[in-house]
Amino acid sequence: MKAKKETKSKPAGKTPAKKSAAKKSNVLLERQHKVVTKDGSSVLKIFGPEYKVSAILNEAMNEARAAETGLPVAKVIEVMKLRDHWCIRREWIEGETLADVMLKDKKHLDKYLRQFVAIQCEIFTKTSERMGNLADKLDKLISASPLPKETRYDLHLRLQTMPRGKSLCHGDFNPTNVIITPKGDWRVIDWSHVRLGDPLADVAHTYLLLWLSGYIAGAEKYMSIACETLKVKISDVQKWLPIVAAAAAAKFHDQKKLDLLTHWASVADYE
Repeated sequence: MKAKKETKSKPAGKTPAKKSAAKKSNVLLERQHKVVTKDGSSVLKIFGPEYKVSAILNEAMNEARAAETGLPVAKVIEVMKLRDHWCIRREWIEGETLADVMLKDKKHLDKYLRQFVAIQCEIFTKTSERMGNLADKLDKLISASPLPKETRYDLHLRLQTMPRGKSLCHGDFNPTNVIITPKGDWRVIDWSHVRLGDPLADVAHTYLLLWLSGYIAGAEKYMSIACETLKVKISDVQKWLPIVAAAAAAKFHDQKKLDLLTHWASVADYE
């Protein structure tokens, strides 16, 4: 991975979206403060000025560390500054997302969910000596959540009783971040939230992501398969749900989803 401070590319404008040098047809993902585009044989993630440079560099470093574990991930090529915006360039992975594959072949959803869980469990077998812990990140996010002070206090205390763990946790593991190549191999993308932690916390987060996406039946099936594979009780994962929901509430702005996360975070026990 290499870093560049400046390029001769055209300015990206005042926001990373729409006014970037990339063609609109190449935009893969667009958010308020960032845009991801296909740039030839690579992917360019352009950040808005709201992002701290240290956070962008840390994201690239964590992704590089995930790749060093030997997992088949999209490798970071460079970090650079495109006039007014910092960017991360990653390798382009040819293929379809697992989400698209599942949508086109609904008859075999169980097979795909088992493949999905198997990939996540393989990630859990990896670790790194130079990566932050998920529990510390969750603790900060709980503090930043819109929950009542008393609820946040209770969740901080609960988090202290939970295992920290040393397994690699993707942090945003969902079918849209798994690419199935034409050869049938898989690659996992978007490692910006990766940390070390308890695998059950990552399972709880994936469960919430599936639920919030409207795939409720799939979320329940995923939970069952994940617990069966990891040889744990569903109640063991459910203990993480209030903590993970509270942390997620700090990042969601959709009121309906926020209300649901607030409900989960406010439930004392899941049994």
